[in-house]
Amino acid sequence: MNVKDLKSFEAVYEERGINQAAQKLFITPQGLSRNIKMLESELDTVLFERTKQGVRPTESAELLHERAGILIREFEEIRNGIQQLKNEKRLLRIGCACGVFNVLSFPVIQKFIDENPEISVEWCEYSNQEVKERLKDSTIEYGFVVGAWKEDGVKNRRLAGCRVCLLVYEGHPFYDLEEVTIDMVRGEKLILMNEYFHMYHDFLEACEVRGFKPLIAAKTADANFQYQLCRQKTGLAVVPDFAAEHFRMDHMRAIPFRERLRWEVYGVYKENNGWYSVIRALEDFLQSQSADFPEE
Repeated sequence: MNVKDLKSFEAVYEERGINQAAQKLFITPQGLSRNIKMLESELDTVLFERTKQGVRPTESAELLHERAGILIREFEEIRNGIQQLKNEKRLLRIGCACGVFNVLSFPVIQKFIDENPEISVEWCEYSNQEVKERLKDSTIEYGFVVGAWKEDGVKNRRLAGCRVCLLVYEGHPFYDLEEVTIDMVRGEKLILMNEYFHMYHDFLEACEVRGFKPLIAAKTADANFQYQLCRQKTGLAVVPDFAAEHFRMDHMRAIPFRERLRWEVYGVYKENNGWYSVIRALEDFLQSQSADFPEE
């Protein structure tokens, strides 16, 4: 049994058809059928029964499907890890959660790149969760994420942070307040960043602790859209306070929460990879530059 055969099986299982699965894998239907027959021969079972609509998984296929995805992921992690090991002295791939460079100064990261020309640095923005997934499957070596990542085998370095505020339009009863509490937003129409952002989950958890679910008027991936909806009085927006720096704040205010809700950036990497010279170089550099990271 090899990974190619397992991937062929997974494609047929998901597509419920040889032709559709073959198109997905960019191989011929005949070649895909051979892969499935070889797998059936090795396992001494029938995996799919032909129907007028395509194919139907057998009980054996259902059992294999439960395990195949795990086997494929584990193999991919091993393969990526081996490639990572081969490049541990010269390649550093960094995953950055969207928005982190609003508080983590990119010129500081550029300084690291300039001062370490022997290291090939690649970086790209992803959702917070995708940074974590890429770190786990070894397609990146280092990540900048929002919120501490509490998982065994992962090292966290807190780098920078800012307050979370409530964006309020003029005329709302909160407008002249110096601070608000989470309890005060109970029943208020709120505009939140969506589920792909760590702040969304943090805020829902804070409300849940206080015994209520927030009344969500809108969710978005665009802080500017939050601002526009708030200015149009659709609701109040929960935003990190750096967002207000980019908005025209006449007749608008960003009011901090008394509970000191935070939007914080962490550097993360696999503990087992901590001895990689490229990771050690970045970690030492971040430690030396800590004074240049903002904190409020």
